Amino acid sequence: MFISRILAVAVLAVIPLSSPAVAAGPDAAVQRRVDAVLAKHGGQQISANQVRWADGGAVTTVQSPDQWGDPSTCAYGNFCVYTDSGYGGDRTDFLRCETYPYSTDFWSYVNNQTGGTRATLISDQGSDPVLTPGAWHGQFTWNGLNYSAVKPC
Repeated sequence: MFISRILAVAVLAVIPLSSPAVAAGPDAAVQRRVDAVLAKHGGQQISANQVRWADGGAVTTVQSPDQWGDPSTCAYGNFCVYTDSGYGGDRTDFLRCETYPYSTDFWSYVNNQTGGTRATLISDQGSDPVLTPGAWHGQFTWNGLNYSAVKPC
């Protein structure tokens, strides 16, 4: 009897009394935002913080909140929008000359396409589309509300 009690106590000592802890902190927050991008646009997670959209024509990079924006993160040939002013927040790189549904507010953008190429921002309010200045052009602050689509070229 005494030995069976010792064994029972030993077994209980190695069985966790609660479920394993869920990862918390910046990595978990980034993954939640990556999951939200996947839910909205489909596609595939291609790195810890990047999603290639289902149609392959755009890539969203989820940045940690403590990262500051840098317009040079928008690769040559792309039109990029940022969810925060100052090229901060999550960045979506539009890679091809197509019209993309995009209803996420953005507060800055970089047009780093070939010389003179202009992007078209299509309003969901029925107003005329907005043409950006030709490439290269960066807009540090932009009221990117109420757009439903982006055509990078």
